[in-house]
Amino acid sequence: MKGRATFRVWRWDGKRIASHRGGIPLDDRGFRYGQHLFESIAVRNGSALLAREHLSLLSAAAKRHAIPFSRSLASSLRSFLGSVKLADGMLRIYLTAGSGAPCAPVIAPSCYLAWEATRFPTEEELAAGCRLVISGKAVAAGGWGEKSGNYGSHLTALAYARKAGADEAIVLDEQGRILSCAMGNLLVWLPTRSGTILCTPPASSGARSGAVIGWVRRKAPLHERPLRPADLRRAVALAVTNSRLGVMPVALLDGKPLSHPDPAQQLARDYLRSHGLLRGA
Repeated sequence: MKGRATFRVWRWDGKRIASHRGGIPLDDRGFRYGQHLFESIAVRNGSALLAREHLSLLSAAAKRHAIPFSRSLASSLRSFLGSVKLADGMLRIYLTAGSGAPCAPVIAPSCYLAWEATRFPTEEELAAGCRLVISGKAVAAGGWGEKSGNYGSHLTALAYARKAGADEAIVLDEQGRILSCAMGNLLVWLPTRSGTILCTPPASSGARSGAVIGWVRRKAPLHERPLRPADLRRAVALAVTNSRLGVMPVALLDGKPLSHPDPAQQLARDYLRSHGLLRGA
């Protein structure tokens, strides 16, 4: 609809989250050095999906990086996410280091929230699946899975996929092990003598901690195990997870179709159904 907002910003002022029309101050280390953490939350049908899980992940990341995450801020975020009325889109929370010298302790962090109107995959697009390629450039595993301002390697991997005519790239570490996808987690259904098992690269090796893959863990047995490209080539099904896609089944890996994509398709439908997003459910 003409005139409808497509982008909105809020800022925590130390007491509450209020509408914000300015930008991030140039002396904020989140801007100057990329010293910020973020979580991306899908807003669908007026609800912030997996909001509690996203806030838990942000709190854990803040603790790892010695950025204060006060009870007051956590309470303000919970209240905001539980009451805000927004159209479908992505709501991103940015926790920044605030002003200060490089490597100085973070004393007064800042927090900004930005919502932008977003198109989510349709049921038909989920059924069709996405295209993956294995990236030809290895990356250092350290810090790869942290959702921070240091996202250059992720963008490079995604650009590799787009240049190859794919939607996403599978990223390898320097030992040739799979880390994750450029912008999400990877689910792998591997055949065994007794059926199939659902696997994902271990978080300890650098894979991100995500709210959607956390949902998967609560719904199905998920095995963390080191994976290599050879494992993917014998996989019967694959899927990518992130907050915008939900569970996106994979149709093609390096141009070749998966042999039995039904488990990924079923999990994608289960994700939609669990949030009241499946048509006719």
